[in-house]
Amino acid sequence: MIIYSVWDVEHLKVITEAFSKRYPGIKTTYWQARNPEIVTRTLTEFQGGQSSVDVILSDNAPPVLRAAGAMASYETVQKNVLVLHDATLPTVSLQIQALTYNTRKMKPGEAPKSWEEVANPKYKGMVALDDPMRAGPLSSMLAGLKGQWNNDARFNNFLKGLKALNVPVHKSTSAMFRLLVSGEYTICMPALLHDVIEEKEKGSPVDYVKTVGPVVFPRQAGIYAKAPNPTAAKLFAEWAISQEGQKTIDSVGRESSRKDFKSKTSLESAFPQGTKPVPVNDKLYLEDPKKWLDTYVKPIWEG
Repeated sequence: MIIYSVWDVEHLKVITEAFSKRYPGIKTTYWQARNPEIVTRTLTEFQGGQSSVDVILSDNAPPVLRAAGAMASYETVQKNVLVLHDATLPTVSLQIQALTYNTRKMKPGEAPKSWEEVANPKYKGMVALDDPMRAGPLSSMLAGLKGQWNNDARFNNFLKGLKALNVPVHKSTSAMFRLLVSGEYTICMPALLHDVIEEKEKGSPVDYVKTVGPVVFPRQAGIYAKAPNPTAAKLFAEWAISQEGQKTIDSVGRESSRKDFKSKTSLESAFPQGTKPVPVNDKLYLEDPKKWLDTYVKPIWEG
């Protein structure tokens, strides 16, 4: 069974070894690359009729490939336990964004009470801002908030407010987060929950606002349309969602996709009961993020 993935090589090694231990008859190999490279390679192979890969394990790539017809539809039998369910692409992990601040530079009571409040002029010059046009975490947050608010004027005002903060934008979420930890910035827009928890455990001066709904983006194990081993691919997806698979995924620091999985980075553990997450499920954004950004963000951000 062959996997193409954007996940770290160290993570892929742990996950594939655990899967092969559970199913010794299935030999697993992987190729690690960035999302654009995975999409380009898979589409080239699909158009050439090649049975080259079984599983696309990623966040952005599976929906883009689905829109091009390169993914087989598969609905997990464990759909009822998932935080985010897609009827054609099994969600095996989540990217969870948290509103994070430097505790040396800001008291808890001074922190923004919502994502929307980060655009307040009083935070001008204090915010580490992800590039909203790069289809990264801030882009997906914008898609999630636009869907949740269902109010174009509110969305446009929020975007204008972020632009008016007049801060440099960053191309790497992890590099941007390091600048927050070091004290160069006060607020991180956004940070990934697993990074925040890890730094907190090390004693770094960071915390997150637990009453602000986390932005939740799916990471999926999609089945390639011309998979040479489709049964093994489906088995991998089901194993990854199972408690055993989730323990393995959690062990490498990636968030669980299950509602009932207990870990320090699960929604249930990290946020108070009743906190409403912001799901990213806009079909256009998932399948063509560039088109979505060009339509809804670019006119304001670059206008």
